[in-house]
Amino acid sequence: MVATVIFIGLLVLAYFLFRSMSVVNGLKAEAAMLQKQNKYLNERVEVLNLAERITHLGSWEVFVESRQVKWSEELYRVYGFKNDDFLPDASINEQVIAPEYREKVAKELKSAVENKTSFAVEYQIIQPSGARKYVLGQGFYIEGEAKLVGTIQDVTELKEAVLKLKINESLLREAEMVSHSGSWEWVDGKEFILWSDEMYNIHGFLPHSVFVNFAFYKALVHEDDIQFFMDNFYKAKQDKTLFKINYRIVLPSGEIRHVLTTAEYKRIGLNNNYAYIGNTQDVTQLREAQVQLEEKVVELNRSNQDLEQFAYVASHDLQEPLRKIQAFGDRLKDKYAGQMNEEAQDYIGRMRGASERMRALIDDLLTFSKLTRGNKSFTKLRLTDIVSKTLSDLDFIIEAKKATVKIDLEDDEIEGVESQLMQLFQNLIGNSLKFTNQNESPCIEMSCSMKYGYDLNIPEANRNHIYCVVEVKDNGIGFETEDALKIFDIFHRLHSRADYEGTGIGLAICKRIADNHSGFISAESRPGNGAAFVVILPKKQNK
Repeated sequence: MVATVIFIGLLVLAYFLFRSMSVVNGLKAEAAMLQKQNKYLNERVEVLNLAERITHLGSWEVFVESRQVKWSEELYRVYGFKNDDFLPDASINEQVIAPEYREKVAKELKSAVENKTSFAVEYQIIQPSGARKYVLGQGFYIEGEAKLVGTIQDVTELKEAVLKLKINESLLREAEMVSHSGSWEWVDGKEFILWSDEMYNIHGFLPHSVFVNFAFYKALVHEDDIQFFMDNFYKAKQDKTLFKINYRIVLPSGEIRHVLTTAEYKRIGLNNNYAYIGNTQDVTQLREAQVQLEEKVVELNRSNQDLEQFAYVASHDLQEPLRKIQAFGDRLKDKYAGQMNEEAQDYIGRMRGASERMRALIDDLLTFSKLTRGNKSFTKLRLTDIVSKTLSDLDFIIEAKKATVKIDLEDDEIEGVESQLMQLFQNLIGNSLKFTNQNESPCIEMSCSMKYGYDLNIPEANRNHIYCVVEVKDNGIGFETEDALKIFDIFHRLHSRADYEGTGIGLAICKRIADNHSGFISAESRPGNGAAFVVILPKKQNK
């Protein structure tokens, strides 16, 4: 009997021991599960905090009855607080909001509580530093817990970007109005074409007053230009290439305007959307000005031709009476010199001198007239040959003046008109032989070098062309610096005819020859220190 009781007791003890171990194992498993869940929740919280920091999005809770306030870590940063070791209250929560927005925010929150709905409101906050920020507040009311929960996101950068975009759009509209230039977009697969406000104005419509498609626009093109417009447009559309078309449009009022349309086919947005992005400018005034300019150019060319023809014919017509004056003057002097008194002989001498000057003037005018008509038969020439021929023509006066001429030229070819270049250097060397110091033998130096246009410091020169730079220097009487440009004007003289002979056309001829060769000529000098003339000629002429 006793053994039986002991056995039963052991069984009961084993049972309770087994149950205890099961409970312990269950508790261990549950604890492990809780730890795992807690770790997962902590990881989620970390991810959430990281997401809040990345998006500048803070979260909050406000209990309606107790007015207790809770902020997330990121919300402290959004509000501009440097630490999160204090508990915010309702007063701080309200003070953060900019004064002019407090009523608006309070109204939204009150409505959410009363109607048990969500809310969204954009407003400004003022950080402790005084800086203002734009924020977007969103949330909803939880009825069971009687609290508002929500998020606040810093959208300052987005608002500033939107503001800049609006400013740029405003500037673009103003620029389009000033330039009479409108923009448009035609997306592939869409019927309607989007127009800017100025596009409507250019075509005589109020902004957004009509729907624009291609059929509508074709009706606006002038009937004489429609075929040209369609041919160019369809070819560009088929090849998906850029196009540029000048044509006329007819406004609803019947007024005809000239426009220039330029467009490019390009990808827009996502999902492989393509469109023609274009610009249409009203060029009516420009076109009218161009026509007027062309008419003025034609008129000016006609006037220049008439003047050139007059100068040429007049110079020829003056030759015959001048020859008679000279011939009869010579006869009077040769045949009747013994019968004339001293005063009569002086008159005859003056008449012959005047006729000689007149002949020189007519010859120079003829030369200048020929240059004005512009002989452009350019050939390849060696500069050394041209200078040699020129010096050969001047050898008598060089010898008579006991002048020294030093030549240092590159034996290279340039393209030019031989007779004109010989005339150019003959006039320059002749000037150096004419304007000499009385007690000093003339010394003339000629040098040459080849330079690219970008080395010349001349805006009009072609940067990539090679130029032949010829310098002619002398030790003559020189001239004032301020006269360096005037001396190339026709009939301009720096000295009286009694001191130095000449017609005042020689350097004007040099300037015209340089112009005919697309070149340049300049001069530098000081009184008593000689003069230096620089002639710059392109090595090759533009065909």
